[in-house]
Amino acid sequence: MKDGYYLSAYLHIDPLDHLLDMNMGRHDQNLALFHKSGSEVRLVRYWEVERLTGMKQHAFSFYDKSHAEQLIGRLLGTCGLSLEDMAEVWGTPQLQTCEDYLPDLSQLTYHSMAHLFSAVMLDTEPFFNGQILGLAVDDSPDTLLDPYARTKPYYSGCVVRHGEIEMFPVSSPGPLWYWAMRRYSLQPGTLMALAAASTSEAYMEPFETLSVLSDRYDGDVEAFFRALEFIDGLTPADAGRRFNGFDPRFTERENKISMVMKHIQAMSISIMERNVEEILGRYGLDASETVLALAGGYVLNCPTNSHLMRKYGFAGFMAPPCVNDGGISLGMGLYAFYKKMNYASFRFKLESAYAGTIDEELEPLLRSYSSFVHSVKKMDSGQIVKDLIRQPVLWFDAAAEMGPRALGHRSILGDPRDTGTKDALNEIKQREWWRPVAPVMLESELGEWFEDAYPSPFMLHTFALRGDKRERVPAIAHLDGTARVQTVEAGVNPALHEVLRSFYEHTGVPLLCNTSLNDKGEPIIDTMEEVVNFALRKGIRVAYFNGVRVEFRNHSDYGETEPLTRRVRMNVLNGSEKEAAWKLINPHGIPADLLKYYKLIVERNPDRTYDLTDAAHVKAITKEIRRFKAMYAKQLD
Repeated sequence: MKDGYYLSAYLHIDPLDHLLDMNMGRHDQNLALFHKSGSEVRLVRYWEVERLTGMKQHAFSFYDKSHAEQLIGRLLGTCGLSLEDMAEVWGTPQLQTCEDYLPDLSQLTYHSMAHLFSAVMLDTEPFFNGQILGLAVDDSPDTLLDPYARTKPYYSGCVVRHGEIEMFPVSSPGPLWYWAMRRYSLQPGTLMALAAASTSEAYMEPFETLSVLSDRYDGDVEAFFRALEFIDGLTPADAGRRFNGFDPRFTERENKISMVMKHIQAMSISIMERNVEEILGRYGLDASETVLALAGGYVLNCPTNSHLMRKYGFAGFMAPPCVNDGGISLGMGLYAFYKKMNYASFRFKLESAYAGTIDEELEPLLRSYSSFVHSVKKMDSGQIVKDLIRQPVLWFDAAAEMGPRALGHRSILGDPRDTGTKDALNEIKQREWWRPVAPVMLESELGEWFEDAYPSPFMLHTFALRGDKRERVPAIAHLDGTARVQTVEAGVNPALHEVLRSFYEHTGVPLLCNTSLNDKGEPIIDTMEEVVNFALRKGIRVAYFNGVRVEFRNHSDYGETEPLTRRVRMNVLNGSEKEAAWKLINPHGIPADLLKYYKLIVERNPDRTYDLTDAAHVKAITKEIRRFKAMYAKQLD
């Protein structure tokens, strides 16, 4: 395998999906740029497409290969490169330059294997010289490179011993959360927060641990969901008998959702425990000598991660900051190197989460917004502490972080000693009052403030505040006295470490409130101009840009009320071009609402041939679509 640059692209290209403004295959699309030199592999840059387009969990298809290549060329250009400089391109059928990077797909899905390798090879030292238990626990796989993924178990586990890996199917709590998300029209993060925020709890006999191998629920899973239905009918008259009563701080609906989610969370932890215990027993592993490696969207459930670490005493923990589908191109690339380098040792370590967009053009930006700029000064450690005590500040530093959580390069920071800070941050973000705010803190002080804690650089763990500390930082404490923590080392994030150190010296508190720099329904901000737009719309006085303090003024004169349009636009066809494309792809005029179900049928029947240009075939297809639509609607009910 020759030295050079390699591109892993988790994109979706399909003209019909593009015209339908949908994507049946891939969401949270992303690209990873690697460089290989001898046995050394390095991640050069990582791009999450949602930050470029502004489309949360970007699930839209590129129209054609040229459309995707335009974006890729633009991104590579920021590194002084082009597609011609890539030794190989992997991950997207229309773009890939070879196929020998793919694994054997007879037993496991490619999607889950990519997740798995994004975790187990995050640091190749324990992979080749130690022992790892890995779990990839998500919801549903994409089928673009693995058309038969829907016929196999969806989720993967593995045991790695000194570079030898054995993979196998495992169970995932992911579909339970998808069921709740669909039922309540709320995102998993909101559901998780609500479960912990309300004190309402329904009384229900414990269920035996479920086996959830796919989104095709068996009888036990359906019985579990049916058992939860009684919660919908609870009234105040049932308090003390069927549940402990409604928490008066919440609406009746919120309390009922919280009760359901408490049981789903408990079942989710039980599923993960059984995965771990079966693997430890089957392979005779000692957890104290084994690293736990996790990936997949469910791993954003921090209480589960921390519970597994505490209960089993694993030797270490590995998970990428982009544990959701936003990390698929990372895992695709790491598996490709592993296979193409003949399964031999190579060196890779993700040193930090900061591999995203770099934006350094502050001076020309501030000139264009000069009427709104009061002052521009170099960062002073004493001044930023005063700013934080007065009001939350916006924090933009160097390359964007990977993943869906603010990790101190695109953040809103605030004083954790005042509950008003949490209220202010939730108001800024247009979030419910009960949503918790996470802390970012000096890693060196972690043990003094949290019980049974260990480094958590990617905010994937929840720890309990020590009793004598809870009253000092009420803005970051959950109802149960825990907090979702990010730890910071000076060598990894020097600028934020300096801010934390200064705040600690002035206040005796080594942590700050840290929430992502974005508006409701918007991906995390990517560029400096998006920060300026945010500050002026939200009435925020101070922002820090790569160590430069900018104080704003005249906020009321700023006419914009919506987030700034992102740099990449997905709609590449004008009116006449779009009409011509429709006629070419769908000449017999199947209605767009039916075509969306047609895409589901195609995904579920990879061996069949479909031809939308054949009139006789279209008649049969339309009948099939209508039958499928009725069946699918019934399933959703």
